[in-house]
Amino acid sequence: MNDTAVHQFAIGPKFRERSKPHFRLLVAITILHVPLGLFDYFASSAALLHPAAAFGLGMYWALQRKVRLERVALAVGYLVGVEILWRMAQLPVFWEFGKYGSAMIMIVALLRRVRRKIPTLPFVYFAALLPACVLTFVQFELSAARDTLSFNLSGPFFLFISCWFFSYIKVDQEQLKRVFESLIVPLLSVAFVTLFFTISIKDIQFTDESNFATSGGFGPNQVSAMLGLGVFLTVFSLMAFRNDRKYKIYLSIAAIFFTAQSIMTFSRGGIYNAAGALLLVALFEFGDPVKAAKRLVPVAIILVLFFIFVFPFLNDFTGGGLQERFEDTQTTHRAEIVGSDVDIFLEHPIFGVGVGSAYSERQEFLGFKAASHTEFSRLISEHGMFGLFAICCLIAMVVGNFRRSRSRLGRAFVLGAAAWAALFMLNTGMRLAAPSAVFGIIFITLSTPRRIKDLRAVRAPKNEQFRSAAA
Repeated sequence: MNDTAVHQFAIGPKFRERSKPHFRLLVAITILHVPLGLFDYFASSAALLHPAAAFGLGMYWALQRKVRLERVALAVGYLVGVEILWRMAQLPVFWEFGKYGSAMIMIVALLRRVRRKIPTLPFVYFAALLPACVLTFVQFELSAARDTLSFNLSGPFFLFISCWFFSYIKVDQEQLKRVFESLIVPLLSVAFVTLFFTISIKDIQFTDESNFATSGGFGPNQVSAMLGLGVFLTVFSLMAFRNDRKYKIYLSIAAIFFTAQSIMTFSRGGIYNAAGALLLVALFEFGDPVKAAKRLVPVAIILVLFFIFVFPFLNDFTGGGLQERFEDTQTTHRAEIVGSDVDIFLEHPIFGVGVGSAYSERQEFLGFKAASHTEFSRLISEHGMFGLFAICCLIAMVVGNFRRSRSRLGRAFVLGAAAWAALFMLNTGMRLAAPSAVFGIIFITLSTPRRIKDLRAVRAPKNEQFRSAAA
């Protein structure tokens, strides 16, 4: 009996009955988040109720020892997903609230449950980035050094904490889907906000550059990247999970919505990140051609519908600008910035130039100051050999978790999540909490279905149909 049959036998009709109220709740929460995004924009100081409630619930669960870490992970996932919305709406919260707030919830939850053993590689990764901090304190005033370190190291710090937190979580397929949903729901609110502003603003000018008007008035790179995360999560769920018809429809609509709004920002990174990660997952799934064919059918249908109906409509709406934008292969100076980082590394190979100092150092090679969009090149220019060692630690974490995973689903998820996080860091740095959290999730232990001999001890077949399935 294969794993699919075992899993279906294990869940049985009782599970399907339990899934019905959950789906209704998911739809209700999704509908609630349609106006919630606009509330954050237009409710002024009252909008602070949203981050206060989200963080408060997460901290409450973290403090309650009886609450499992899997539930705390839902609160963290929500904070990671909604972070971009709060930035878009310019809520008066700490800029790095998404990273530090999530990290605080994780740390409190771990310490309250006496989960103090830290995985070696994440600790070594973050420790390797500390020596360059000394140069930052030497080169900057104290307040400037503090702000610089907070901005540049908040992402690596949150990645370290995420790996520690998720290494203590063991979930089955359904629980992993809940973690995905905690990210998808707030991202749907982001997608609706971008749609609202796209429709409501008259005479939007579409050029060959990223568009702030269709990005909710915020940075298109970050908005596109997060909507791309929505694409990755929904399509991965269609490819890799077992879903009933209602859930497939929900995921399909969400995937098309995320894709449309991501490309409408005219920032290409979001959809490229999702496509690159999903392509890697699809290639891995083809190791089992029969299963791959079944699981890729819904994705193929979505692609056909999108390119036949949605993309032509959006391209006409933009006067053909959308197609021109995605036919453009320029990297908007990213390649030049990466090249300058390599040059800086060659001049300062041991300790680098210090955290945050590469911004001004790049002027020597580029003729202008520039912030890095690529985390990996920033690591070597600002941290030197220690930054290169940190990159090696990241690679080792991916390899280690891939080898540790026992199921095809687990390995596909490790590859896909790590690829998405790496692609995000490749073109958007670590400006948001998402790449750190998604990378940390690869440390989750995904439990495999129990074998039929174990199931018989728990639930004996009651009729001939079950006996036939177990045979």
